[in-house]
Amino acid sequence: MNVLEAIQQRRAVRLFSEQPVPTDVIEQILRAGMRAQSSKNTQPWLFVVVRERETLAALSKLGKFAGHVAGANFAVCYVGTKQATWNSFDLGQAAAQMQLAAHELGVGSCIAAMYDEAGAKALLGVPDDHNFFCVISFGYPSPEHEPLVMGGRKPLDEAVRWEKF
Repeated sequence: MNVLEAIQQRRAVRLFSEQPVPTDVIEQILRAGMRAQSSKNTQPWLFVVVRERETLAALSKLGKFAGHVAGANFAVCYVGTKQATWNSFDLGQAAAQMQLAAHELGVGSCIAAMYDEAGAKALLGVPDDHNFFCVISFGYPSPEHEPLVMGGRKPLDEAVRWEKF
């Protein structure tokens, strides 16, 4: 599969099978994220991989729409240093690359905002001098998973301006 195909085909997966994702596959996904570009190559990220069922369940309660995290095979929590000014952009690129790599490997994923950042940091022992950005759940899609048909995308001429606004 090429990158453009992956971008067109990838959908959020919120319902996962119980099939475990092998550690070597998880590591491939993590390495893809670590290859993301970052401001001045600072690589300000730390990725906390969570596989324990109790911790996944607890994380799922810290975001309004994070229920899918409880059923994931694993989740990656995105943490950045407070002194890095481009954290959101850099971590977003790492997250996107991980999700595309996961798709290539047959692993589904879905992002979840953590509305209770302090609770998430306390749960995982993230130090005060770091920010907790989001969680992405990962796992093989359940046979009952029905991907939504991508729709409602703006046409190019509504979203793009050439040369000036």
